[in-house]
Amino acid sequence: MAGEDFYEAAVRHWIDGIILEEQKEYDNAVCMQGFAAECALKKIMEKVRSIKMRDSDEIEKYKKGYSHLGEAMMRDIQIMLLVDMELLAILEPSCALKLSKMELPHILFQDHPERRYFRDGTYTKADAEDCRKAADSLIKEMLYMRVDGYL
Repeated sequence: MAGEDFYEAAVRHWIDGIILEEQKEYDNAVCMQGFAAECALKKIMEKVRSIKMRDSDEIEKYKKGYSHLGEAMMRDIQIMLLVDMELLAILEPSCALKLSKMELPHILFQDHPERRYFRDGTYTKADAEDCRKAADSLIKEMLYMRVDGYL
């Protein structure tokens, strides 16, 4: 997509999710934090995969392959952690360590993005807090990667 910027989108959705959680709009907060996590993961994975993919067309095809499917992205993260971790650990050791320790709650991607059409009252304050905490860790990792010059 033209103008696609996972970094900016991740931060924007994360802020929106925090505002919605503060307003006790838990269903919308969970949805926004899911989008924030999705975009942050896409940005992180884009960088990780670019280590192995030198062809820009291959990278663009890879980026478009996720759509909103958290399962496909999580599968690729698991593969990367199992297969590519050694390469990632050499090239970006702190990123490799953080990604290997990251645990994302199931609710973060469960029914994503279809949940945006769910009835109000589906999610609780605890659900919103869990999603925010998970999105926070991904946003922070993405920010650290940017500050460190990786993104």
